[in-house]
Amino acid sequence: MNHQEYVKNKMPLVVIDAGLKVGYRFIDTAQVYGNEEAIGRILQTVLPEHGLKREDIWITSKLAPANAGMKEARTSIEKSLKNLKIEYIDLLLIHWPGSSLKSENPKNKLLREESWKVMCEMMEEGKLKSIGVSNFEICHLEELKNKSEIIPAVNQVEYHPHFHQDDLVKYCRKNNIHFQAYSSLGSPTYRQQLSEEVVVKDLAKKYNVEIPVLLLGFAYCQGISVLPRTTSSEHVASNFKVTELTISQEDIDRLLALTTEHKTCWDPRVVV
Repeated sequence: MNHQEYVKNKMPLVVIDAGLKVGYRFIDTAQVYGNEEAIGRILQTVLPEHGLKREDIWITSKLAPANAGMKEARTSIEKSLKNLKIEYIDLLLIHWPGSSLKSENPKNKLLREESWKVMCEMMEEGKLKSIGVSNFEICHLEELKNKSEIIPAVNQVEYHPHFHQDDLVKYCRKNNIHFQAYSSLGSPTYRQQLSEEVVVKDLAKKYNVEIPVLLLGFAYCQGISVLPRTTSSEHVASNFKVTELTISQEDIDRLLALTTEHKTCWDPRVVV
């Protein structure tokens, strides 16, 4: 088995098994990640080994931009259920406010509305327990709010000391939308710069934790859930230490006061 085959076939099993052993009960995936089928197969094997049932874990997946729209959304969600080998998804998110169309195409708005309608219907059918969005700006959230009585349960966005969208956080809290952070450590190409931030290094030393744990704690200690991503079973265990970390509000404010702004992932602000 070459390295690529190992990562595809073996690594997910090792990481999921290690995560369940440590105490993780939440798995985040997406149609565009291409690993739903592997996760479904692995969970059928490892859940019984840990004495767990389907209802003991939470699975989030995301509707791919290319699958936006009435017909495509339903067909792809049904496929996700089949790939994951489950009867329901705990939380399904619209992955991106855009679609396969250009960001400035006004049809994106219509496709968002159609996708949301399908997801609402599938929630009523019991195939989705809850629904939400990812990478949505306030303008996108306001559109949904004006078109549907069902408010997104979650908005999953990039969030770290060099990109903390304070207005968006406040909006979500005011509207009872759970704010969830991804890329808490920065993207792989920006991780080093974020780790070298003086305040970050000082606080990691103060709280006697590794820098990744401190960065996860920046969101976690504000009541913002985090999505640590790794292919290492060792990092699975070390990242879980954030659940034991309490950062003072004073130190959270020091991180919020950083003036550097750098978005490391795709930017939804250009999507109409």
